[in-house]
Amino acid sequence: MKKVFLLVLCFFFVAASAQAQAGADSAKQDENPRHAGKSSVYFYDVDATDTHGSGQLVIDVDKHTFVFIGKDFMPYLQILLQAKEVGGTDYTVLASGQATPSGNVHIAGTWESDAAPEDVVCNWQMIGMFSLLNNGGFVARIACYYSTDDGVTWHESAHSSDITLGNWKEVYLEDLGVPDYAWVKIHVIVVGGKDRTHDQVYQYVSWMWGCGAEYLIKGTTWNPSLSFEDMYCHY
Repeated sequence: MKKVFLLVLCFFFVAASAQAQAGADSAKQDENPRHAGKSSVYFYDVDATDTHGSGQLVIDVDKHTFVFIGKDFMPYLQILLQAKEVGGTDYTVLASGQATPSGNVHIAGTWESDAAPEDVVCNWQMIGMFSLLNNGGFVARIACYYSTDDGVTWHESAHSSDITLGNWKEVYLEDLGVPDYAWVKIHVIVVGGKDRTHDQVYQYVSWMWGCGAEYLIKGTTWNPSLSFEDMYCHY
């Protein structure tokens, strides 16, 4: 199965099956039988859990398109859809996207395979670190906001050492005092200026220590801008 998706977040994933079983909710397939001259459409219903809301993935094999609609997700959560081919054993990422501020999810794209998957799971992006490139005229430090109550309250972590102009640093979230399995979003401290927090939400998992999200900060002390750059993995 070829990965083609909208709202791309480059994702390097180790032990996909383990992640699919840890917290993901498997979809139920409802197939519309193929008839001459008609499309073959497959529906995958995702039930709500304690960690995310419900959703439905619709794949049109004839038109080679898919759409996922979800609701009641954590705002700004980075969503992953993973699929297993018929007869396969591993789940691979078929699409990714971000929940809206109200917790809705809409991901659409092109389906290149000629067959529908055997199973689909809805998951979220897990990381072990943040990294930052400082291209601003100031000193920056990496911190994060983390939540252990599904986003009801957020706490600021400890911060890294100084990152000067033109330098890059990565920091393990464990070293910032973040609890395992907490929800996290990067917070950049601008020394003597205005701090910046990105809205993207991930889950910190200690065994994902080699994978992280990279950001860029630039601008002036009183008007810095923080942007997402890429996902990466050292494995």
